[in-house]
Amino acid sequence: MADTQDTTSNDSKTSQGAGRHFKTIALAAGLLIAEAALFVGGFMYLAPGSGTADMVEVLAEEAPLVDRISEIELVDEKLTNDRLGAVYVYPVEVYVHVPEDHALWLTDLVSQFQHEIRAEMAALWRQADPAVLQDPRMKVMTDRIETLLRTRFEGEPQPELSRIVKVVIVSGTGFRVRG
Repeated sequence: MADTQDTTSNDSKTSQGAGRHFKTIALAAGLLIAEAALFVGGFMYLAPGSGTADMVEVLAEEAPLVDRISEIELVDEKLTNDRLGAVYVYPVEVYVHVPEDHALWLTDLVSQFQHEIRAEMAALWRQADPAVLQDPRMKVMTDRIETLLRTRFEGEPQPELSRIVKVVIVSGTGFRVRG
């Protein structure tokens, strides 16, 4: 009988300890939920009462308008490459994109240095690897020409704020002339 009472008293102590832990956890959870509700309510109170439509208008007003782009023809030539031992001729057109308000600046410089630019472009084309010239996107040549123009007109290859937005190369695959 004493064994039965000891077992019963141990079970009741264990259940009381578990009940205390449950109450503590429930109290902590309730406080966390109340704190979250307080934060959300504070943000709702302090946030402007306007709806999302008003926020869209505010964001639209703050966004700067995108400048219109002018496309200026830089070169329209037939350039050669003889790195494979045979001469290949490529019909090449190169255009430069600049913001519309800088179009006069670039047009003036291109007309002033027209022959120097053509000579530098021809040299770039002659020394290019034939695989580079077969790339449909002309990525390597585009990068080289952008660097050339930025260095010539803006003073450095990677200026912080460049006037030159992009260079576009339109080129055929080239045809063999002699060999």
